[in-house]
Amino acid sequence: MNYKVNRKGQEIFSSGNPLNDNLKKKILSIDGVTNVIKDRQAVFARITSSKTSSGIAGMCDIITDEKFSEIQDYLIEGKMPTDSNSILVAKLISNHFPEIKVGSKVNLILDKKSITVTVSGLYDHLKVTNGHDKLATDSTQFFAPKSIFDKAFPNIDNYNYSWSVVIDPEKEKSVEKALDNIVAESNNLSLDKFKEQVEYEKMVNDVSFGGLQILSWLIFLFGVINLINTTLSNQISRKVENSILRSIGLTEKQLYKMYVTEGLCYLFAATIVTVIVATPISIVACRKVSTAAFAGRVLPYQFPIFDMGLFVLVLFILEFVLATWSIRKYRQQSLIEQMQSRE
Repeated sequence: MNYKVNRKGQEIFSSGNPLNDNLKKKILSIDGVTNVIKDRQAVFARITSSKTSSGIAGMCDIITDEKFSEIQDYLIEGKMPTDSNSILVAKLISNHFPEIKVGSKVNLILDKKSITVTVSGLYDHLKVTNGHDKLATDSTQFFAPKSIFDKAFPNIDNYNYSWSVVIDPEKEKSVEKALDNIVAESNNLSLDKFKEQVEYEKMVNDVSFGGLQILSWLIFLFGVINLINTTLSNQISRKVENSILRSIGLTEKQLYKMYVTEGLCYLFAATIVTVIVATPISIVACRKVSTAAFAGRVLPYQFPIFDMGLFVLVLFILEFVLATWSIRKYRQQSLIEQMQSRE
């Protein structure tokens, strides 16, 4: 179980970052805490350009030795900063602001200090991890070398933004209580509990996928209505033809069998077309949705066996009901009346 201790407010840098060695020792002294991982070194920043004078705000993380390889792996364009005048910008920002691209000159504003820097590269912000997971509102929007931070804050050397506290699951409650007490002692600390994040994500996913489930049932309903309309229209248009066949010896049993056979042909055709056409579309949609919902992670596609089986069963029953209803309608009219009927 991970707990995250987050520094609130860039202004407390000058008065001393509470995420320091003393706090680390205090947390490690709690019975049940096995490790404290320093996730991020970051500050709140803005970048401006000639066309974005209002600025684009977000978290700017330091490119540490531990994060260098991961950031480089998810670099989309350009290269890693090689000097103290270059930064990386999330590709998403470049998509919305085309003037911010590799080679562009922008103003990086840290606190109230503006530093002119060059965008050396663009990275995929959904794949680069940080201390608050990939989908959090404070996900990393910029990366910069520590030397840039030192220009803006020459008297500060501690830029810790968040830690992950690894605990023994069997001592979760006691550790949680101890961490709550530590956070309560400072106005500049907050505790981000992993289990609460999981519950929140579950709620969001339930709402999102619940909406997609309702949409799928609506499509199913329209499909059933369309099949009923097609079957009935076909039977009505062939009323005279069927009555002529009956006049030359077609029995009621044979007519019923013909209706059922035609209905089964509709059923199998609809099933085959659905599987052949819809499955590739579903696989692509699954990749797109999972990539957006789970920060770049592609979930394996699972064929909806239950839903498809229910679809086939409903159509199967429906065709027999329609065939029975059509036969009963024919029984209500004499053969001569059927032959004289016109559309």
